[in-house]
Amino acid sequence: MTENQTIIVYGHPLCPMMGPVLGMLKSSGVDYTYVNIHEDDLARQRVREINNGNESVPTLVFPDGHTLTEPGAGQLKAHLERVGYRVPLLAVLSGNALNIVFGLLILFFILRVTGVL
Repeated sequence: MTENQTIIVYGHPLCPMMGPVLGMLKSSGVDYTYVNIHEDDLARQRVREINNGNESVPTLVFPDGHTLTEPGAGQLKAHLERVGYRVPLLAVLSGNALNIVFGLLILFFILRVTGVL
């Protein structure tokens, strides 16, 4: 992939959605550049421009100018496939990691409360 086909991912380390989004991109073989908006004032300003004054992250900017802000795993998968990437099962699992962990914790709690465990 050439430089002009790189997806720009704006974010910051404290955002809990950065891990799942970056995980899906990596697992899908996507060429991307991560930009920390807490360390780059121009990037912070760009994110505000895209998101009506809000510093909403992750914000992804695709080579065609299309943007996604705080995308869910399904939305990101659909857009990646639309622009030609193959999104494997591992990438989908990575993109849903937080949901899977919370779901398992809730299931464990329910099983403990009901006395099954």
